[in-house]
Amino acid sequence: MTTSRGWWRLVLGTTALAVLAPGSLALAGLAFVGLMILARPAASPGWVALGIAAAGGVWLLNDSGGTALDGLASAFAVCAATAFVVGAALRPTAFFRQALRAVSWGLAGAVGLELVLQGGVPWGQLAWDARREASWVARQSLAATPDGYAAFEPVVRVISTAFPAVLVLGALAGLALAWEWHERLARTPLGAPLAAFREFRIADGWVWGLVGSGLVGVLPVLAAAKVAALNVAIVLGVLYLLRGAAIVVALASVIGVSNAALGIGAAVAGVLAFPLLVVLPGLWALGVSDTWLEFRRRLASRPNIS
Repeated sequence: MTTSRGWWRLVLGTTALAVLAPGSLALAGLAFVGLMILARPAASPGWVALGIAAAGGVWLLNDSGGTALDGLASAFAVCAATAFVVGAALRPTAFFRQALRAVSWGLAGAVGLELVLQGGVPWGQLAWDARREASWVARQSLAATPDGYAAFEPVVRVISTAFPAVLVLGALAGLALAWEWHERLARTPLGAPLAAFREFRIADGWVWGLVGSGLVGVLPVLAAAKVAALNVAIVLGVLYLLRGAAIVVALASVIGVSNAALGIGAAVAGVLAFPLLVVLPGLWALGVSDTWLEFRRRLASRPNIS
């Protein structure tokens, strides 16, 4: 039976996705609907959630806006959600690999639809739309900052360039939420629930993605691939940051620090900019170094101290 804490974590995760990446809610809703149709709701709350997710997903897609960027994001959401559900039904595997596979198919499907329906991908229009949305985000973020005007242009440039990375990270989060909601509400779930966050890891070989993106950034001969390399670096950087945070949570559970205390510490660091600027690089470095040092394996091998 799912505990109330488990339900609250799902609700908080869904709320966080709605605030930080509202465009990914449509993808999460569509994926949840597909999973629940295959696995069938266990009780009436499942049917209610299925109806809400279906209506909400369709409404979010229709209300996404009329720009070329919005259309591409909507096509990506439909393709990625479909690929995830089909993959879970026909070729099930570990969640993270399955989600990456779905995101890859989603990107390919969205570009393919642009080629078929528009005769080509309007890269110039997509870049303009991304810059316009980034300008709005930057204005909202920097409005209360005294030196916000000086930072406006760099922030807009980074946000608009990193749109594909944001799309991918939001999709991974949305698929994770869809999978967990389906685990809670389905009669016969299509696979195992996600592991505890303290066990989060990515394959060690992904570190070469960081190396490759770094080389692209410093070698002039590869300048044409800088935008793609930046987006790869952002996605992998966030994943390694999460891996570092998972190590901290695992260590905290060993020494007896509660998750509530960790949450309070994270909230304080988020409010105070300087600690945040120290914590985030530290977590990233911890996640990358875990590739070789395997901190959690070392923790598990230590004898219990009574």
